Amino acid sequence: MSDDWPVLVPVEVLEGEHVPDSVVALLSTLPVVVLGYHVIPEQTAPGQARMQFEAQAQAKLDDLATAFREAGGAAESRLVFTHDEEQTLERVADETGCQAILIPNPSPAVTRLLVPVRGEVNVPRLAAFVATMRGGRPIDVTLMHVGTSEEERTAGETLVDEAAAALRERGVPATAIGREFVVSETPVRAIATAAADHDAVVMGESEPSLRTFLFGDPSEQVADQSVGPVIVVRRPRDGEDEGEETAT
Repeated sequence: MSDDWPVLVPVEVLEGEHVPDSVVALLSTLPVVVLGYHVIPEQTAPGQARMQFEAQAQAKLDDLATAFREAGGAAESRLVFTHDEEQTLERVADETGCQAILIPNPSPAVTRLLVPVRGEVNVPRLAAFVATMRGGRPIDVTLMHVGTSEEERTAGETLVDEAAAALRERGVPATAIGREFVVSETPVRAIATAAADHDAVVMGESEPSLRTFLFGDPSEQVADQSVGPVIVVRRPRDGEDEGEETAT
């Protein structure tokens, strides 16, 4: 597993998408892979689209990668013309060893992070990513647990305490760590509501299930309902130790 948490930054370069300066600054502590992609019709061959649009797309992609480098980060870029957006993002993330994927939304300067924790997410892995991305900057972190009943609060407190301890061990001051507990029958909506008071959200990717197949990963649902960026910390892939923590 990489020690420096590379992040995939997907951008539809020919659709006018860009990465806000605040998000560039937030990710400047981590290496990024800027993926410029363009979804083409099924009847169009990728090679044909590349011949027609490559120069224009590559120029925009180079500008984005340069912005990350000028902010002090390491950046590489990939350009893909594809028929399947989701499959392409997963494939490139696997090929480049990216441990997280940005779901881009606009944001002001990031000084408050919302970090939902839940049982199906590897909490030490999530905390390690947050601490590394934060670095020594004055960014407050709110650890949030949403349960569907008061009976789940004890388990939620244990998860939040575990995450807080992992953050402190990695240098995040206790004064920068907040806790929030919410009981709601609609967890995604509760997280999205809380996100309105924060500048960005960092979530762990859920294990595949029938619910995620039908309704999508909770992180994607939160991103759809949030106004700020969402960063999804991926589950360990084949060959990675689920219990392993990434060092800062």
